[in-house]
Amino acid sequence: MYWIKEMQSAIGFIEGRLTQELYLEDIARSANSSNANFQRIFSIVTGMTAGDYIRSRRLSLAGQELVESDVKVLDIALKYGYETAESFTKAFTRFHGVTPSVARQQPSTLQYFHSLSINIDIRGGFNMRRKIIPNFPNVDYNGNEVDYDLNLLAATFAGAGEAIDRAELAVYSGMANRFVWKPNDWRHGYEVLDSIDQTPFETMIRLLKTFGWDAKYVNVLRDSDGKPLNTDSEQIRRDFVDSIDNGYPILHHMGNHKNSKFHRPCVTIGYEHDGSVIITKSGLDGEDAYNEKFSETITHENWEEAVSAYVILKSKAVPLPERERFLELLKLIVSRARMTDKINGMHVGFAAWEAYLHDIEFSDFSHVSPEEVGARMGIYCDGLCQIWGRNAVLPYYRSLAKHYPEWRKELKAAVAALESCAKYGGYLWEIGFSMDDFKTDKFADLAMRKKLADEGRRAMQKDMEAIEQFERILSLS
Repeated sequence: MYWIKEMQSAIGFIEGRLTQELYLEDIARSANSSNANFQRIFSIVTGMTAGDYIRSRRLSLAGQELVESDVKVLDIALKYGYETAESFTKAFTRFHGVTPSVARQQPSTLQYFHSLSINIDIRGGFNMRRKIIPNFPNVDYNGNEVDYDLNLLAATFAGAGEAIDRAELAVYSGMANRFVWKPNDWRHGYEVLDSIDQTPFETMIRLLKTFGWDAKYVNVLRDSDGKPLNTDSEQIRRDFVDSIDNGYPILHHMGNHKNSKFHRPCVTIGYEHDGSVIITKSGLDGEDAYNEKFSETITHENWEEAVSAYVILKSKAVPLPERERFLELLKLIVSRARMTDKINGMHVGFAAWEAYLHDIEFSDFSHVSPEEVGARMGIYCDGLCQIWGRNAVLPYYRSLAKHYPEWRKELKAAVAALESCAKYGGYLWEIGFSMDDFKTDKFADLAMRKKLADEGRRAMQKDMEAIEQFERILSLS
């Protein structure tokens, strides 16, 4: 088995250079392989990408060094390929489940990913089934959660055999016509698809119904030991296997597994060994020099222990006529925009805008570390991602203006307002900020943040103008 020897050689090459710059081309060369062929075989043999393996090994060694030495966190971060303490902390926390500072106090919480040794064990065939939905598209992640959610929706529908225009998905999912924020709570997650769902996958179920899909939703309740209370592992596996056998992908969360990397929704596209292993696509953070944001296909064992909620497509019926479903959507958009009550403790619509802009302008950063300032700037960018998402709906609104002349004036005015509003999503970069260098000193400056807030209020006014046009359409209909 020549390829086993070469893959083991590549692993040895990686292991000897974990504190040095590593390039996939060099690793592939050490295995006497082309880059593309090496990555394909490595993923097949190990169940992970080479970048994932490097990341897991480095974070394991970094954790070990963190608790066994007094070396500064930044120095450890630089040693293992992270350019900033912030990016290291994010990756470290995702991998180990605790921050570096907590890890030093509680070393028992750390995980350790051992170096791989490849062997082969071939046993009799035809006794274990494997099935995968063919030609399933990647679920690309570029750092924008709104964009990722739309990619996830588009891929899921495509995998089920239905091509739905991305602009339509942006409209009917509600992702591109909303704003979410919790006052004085600087944390990530406001921009994700289900952040204001009162039950898991509520938005997804509504979207599926809009396009005529009957779906089964299961929220897996568990006891303190992780054992399902309202179902069992066999039923979960049967649901997944039956869905794949019917040619339908499964949307789910896998946040309960201690080793789970799926902190955002993912989709199962196949299974192996009669369902004891599932094949999943998800967007992941790399947070290193090799693959900062990417889509990954991964096999997952013991997955029944991890599933917290899932949606299974059952059957397809005739969807509502476009006019009817669009008017229903406008009612939802307008009600959310005008809502004064909170959902899951969070403001939505214009109340969220007000809270967001107030926090930008008036939050006290005087006693906040540069690392935390950088983190807050990243969370501010989560808000910008929501605003930038307005762009995704514009092609669909323009098409409606052509098909429904009675709404043409209002839709054109709404498009112009939303297009202007969406520009605020890129305003930070226009005035000299960079994701490569967070420039935390600028974001900590009160005068600069007042400038950001003032520009945001102009964008909010445009968002209001668009909602007023939607209200006119509803009154006309």
